[in-house]
Parts: sequence; structure tokens; C-alpha cells
Amino acid sequence: MLTIPIATAPTVSDLQHRLRSLETDLEKERSALAKEQQAHAEERQRREHLEWKLKDLQAKLFGKSSEKVHPDQLQLILEGLEAEAAFDAAPEPPAEEAKPKRKHRSKKMEFPDDLPEEIVEIDLPESERVCPVTGGERRFIRWEETVKINYVPGFFRRIRIRRAVRAVPPAVRENSDEAVDAPVITAEMPAEYRVIPGAVAAVGLLAYLLVAKYCDHLPFYRLQQIFRTRHQVRIDRTTMCHWMKRCSELLYILYEALRLDLLSGDYLQVDETSVKLLDPDSKGKARQSYFWVITRPGGGVLYWFGPGRGAEVAEELLAGYGGKLQTDGYEVYESLVKQNGDLVHFGCWAHARRKFVESLESGGADAAWYVAEIQRLYRIETRCDEASMGAEARAAARKKESKPVLATIKARLDADAGSGRILPSSPLGKAVRYTRERWASLERYAEEGNGEVRIDNNPVENAIRPSAVGKKNWLFIGHPKAGQRSAIIYTIIEECRLHGVDPFAYLADVMPRIMDHSSHRIAELLPRQWAKSQRQG
Repeated sequence: MLTIPIATAPTVSDLQHRLRSLETDLEKERSALAKEQQAHAEERQRREHLEWKLKDLQAKLFGKSSEKVHPDQLQLILEGLEAEAAFDAAPEPPAEEAKPKRKHRSKKMEFPDDLPEEIVEIDLPESERVCPVTGGERRFIRWEETVKINYVPGFFRRIRIRRAVRAVPPAVRENSDEAVDAPVITAEMPAEYRVIPGAVAAVGLLAYLLVAKYCDHLPFYRLQQIFRTRHQVRIDRTTMCHWMKRCSELLYILYEALRLDLLSGDYLQVDETSVKLLDPDSKGKARQSYFWVITRPGGGVLYWFGPGRGAEVAEELLAGYGGKLQTDGYEVYESLVKQNGDLVHFGCWAHARRKFVESLESGGADAAWYVAEIQRLYRIETRCDEASMGAEARAAARKKESKPVLATIKARLDADAGSGRILPSSPLGKAVRYTRERWASLERYAEEGNGEVRIDNNPVENAIRPSAVGKKNWLFIGHPKAGQRSAIIYTIIEECRLHGVDPFAYLADVMPRIMDHSSHRIAELLPRQWAKSQRQG
């Protein structure tokens, strides 16, 4: 007979134990699920961040600002830089040292025989044709001839300068009771042909080279090719480098006058841009150096070459200056302001806006809100510009219209920073942190008494653009000394652009006049004053 055992009914204690066991297992499952969800969320945020970084890198590599260079072009550029570096590194040759002649040595300069020629004859003024001691006429003896090469836009021209040589006749000198100090006199060389004493280049050629390299951004190797193929003119790159060195030395007095004028004011904008330095005195690869630029909007602009981006360069550049200083968020400027109680720091809304614009794709509606509010601030500035408001009227408009917008932005920044819903490492999170950390300097432009201060640092960034374009062509500075020489010339060229002056016409007119102009009135030859005199004259 089959017997079937009867299951024993579970007790209350058994049921409670099983319930606690199930609850424990369920809690473990919930905890594992939560960890898995958190890991998925972190992975998604990490993937979104990497995708943003990838798109940003692709934009930098393949976007409009790409600086890709073909290897053949790079080789040509380096050949041109070798000439400049060799010139800067070479010691000064001893005077009148006899050197053995080399066979098959290429000529540094060569000009075709059929070059258009102009003859300039210069005689002594009537007042100097009579000897003040003897009263006798200085008779014509011969022409002292000098050949110069000038450049008129479009073609070269040979200038044959004939200066009259006159002398007091011997019979007249012998009958004179007093000694004649200068029995033979040669007519003076006109200033436009002695900008660089002893050089074959006249002022037109020098002005063209300055504009071609520092305004049109043509490296010397390319100019050499243009001269040879289009004009059958040969000018060695080293020679052109030497001429630019002498021109920068001549223009330095204008550069210094402009620097002192800018530092004597009470409002400056400062920025910097990197440039590679190939220093032949230092072994190793190219070093990073910088062009620093200061400007007073509408008043002037000045380039400064620095070997680095540290605080010591900024201190040297701004030595003696006290007033309002507008910059981007680079920490060197912020530390400089903390050390110097005479400086008042103003931020740049263009940099803050740029970070929110970069976060639009990942930040969605939140990022779009910030961009829209910042645009409201810019529309207020546009209305002030269109109405040609002065500093006081602009300050009043900002107090009425800009400050409420700024208060709204600040409240939203504080709320978003404390909400925890925006990932700090996301583009939007970084934009929020960047703006909050610099809020005091960003809102200061709208405070009373700051009507002349711009909303952003764009004027000085616009002044930097010419050198940025040039870097794409010549890529490197060949020597530290060449860096400061370039800064001097860039300053003069950019000053011309700022005040609507043709740089070729300006340089061709001013360089011959610098040598004979009073140093106390040298500011009269700066582009702004020159343009004013041209309009009046």
C-alpha cells in the first residue's frame, strides 16, 4: 500500500524568515540595478563629452581656420627662414677685411639693363654757389653719380642721381685773405634716396617690401621668385632681411612714441597670440613665443614680442601703466591686477559667449537661453554705437537696460550651478563655471563711470588678425631679434589700417622725413596725425 506523506504546514517563523530573505534579495537586485543605471548614465555622459571633443577637434582640423600645409610649401618656407636666421645669427663682418674671391658665387642683386631709367640732377642752391669767404662763384666741376633702384607699384625703376660738384677756383682762393674751409662742395643727396645710407634701395622699394611682407604677408622667398619671374630682378633674401632690419631701426622712434602715448592713457585692452620661434642660438625644436598686443580702441595699437606667456612679459609690457585693463580670462592678467592696485580689471563677454555657443549642441535649451540673453547685451551696445553715444550717455543706457539683463543672467548662473542637473565637465557646465568665476570683471563695464569701456576685447583681437594671417605663410620667427623687429613693423602697418591710411604712401612719405624731424615732435609723423595733416593739406 502506497502512502503519501503529508507536507508539514510552515510556521509563522518560517514565513517571516523567507520574507526577510526575499526582501534581502530584492534589495540586492535593486542596488545592482541602480549601480548599473548609474554606470550607464556615466557612460552616456562620457560618450557625449567625447563626441563633443571629437567634433571640436574636427572643426579645428578641417574647419575654415585650418592651417594645413603641404610638405613642398613647408620646405619652401623653411628655405626662406634659413636666410633670415642666418642673417640674424651671423656676426658683423670686420670692416675693410680682404676676402679671397670665390668662383661661381651667385650675385645678391642683379637688375636688367633695359630697366626703365630716370635721371635726377641736383645742383647746389643759389645761396651756396657763392663762397661766403671769397665772394667768388663756385664753378661746376663734374657730376657725382649714384644709382638707386626704386619701386613704383607695378614695376622697378633705375634712378640715376647726378649731384653737382662745385669748387672755388684756385686763383680766387689764393687771392683771399682768409682760408676757405670747403673749397669743394657736392650737392646733398635727397632724403628719399638715403633712407638706408649706402643701400641701392630707394624709399619706394623699401616701402613696397615692408607692405608686401607685413601687410600682404608674402615671405621673402616668394618675393624673390616674383621679382625674378615677373621683373627679371634678382634680390637676395639676406639682403631683404638686412633692409628690413634697418627700416625697423628707423621706425623705432615712432614705435616708442606710440607706446608712451598708449601707456599714458587710462584704458587699454591686451591680448596675445602664439608664434613659433626657431632660435639658431638654442638647440632643439621650435619654441613657443608670443606677439602681445595692446590697444586703446580708436586710439592706437602696439605689438610686442615676448619669448613666453608668463607674468614677467606682461609686467614688462605694462610697466608704468595704471588704469582700466580689459583682457580675456587668462590667469596671468588676473594675478597682475591683484599685484598692482593701480589696475582695474574688465572681462570680455565675447569669450564668455563663445563658450555658451560651443555648448549649444549638447546644452540644448539651457545653453540657448544664455546665448539669447548675452545677445540682448550686445544689441544694447549696437544701439549705442548707432546713436554715436559718448561715454556718459552710454553709461546711462547700460544702467537702464544692461544691468537688469546682467542680474537675470547672474541669477540663472547661480541656480544652474547649484542644481546638480548640469554636469560640471560638460561644455555647458564649463561655460557656467567660467562665467561665474569672472563675474565681477564681466559686469564691471556696466557700472557708472565706465562708459568708454567696451563690452568685449574684440578690438584688440581684430588687431591681432594680421599677424595670424601672416603665420599661415611664414609659420616661424627666425630669431628673437627678428621677432621684435617684426613687432615694430606690424605696429606701424596696423596703425595705418586702424586710421584708414595707405601704408605704402605713408611709409614712402614718412621714412625720409624721420631723420631730419625733431624728436620732440616725432608724434606728428604717426599715422593718425599724418592722416589728419593730409586731409588739411
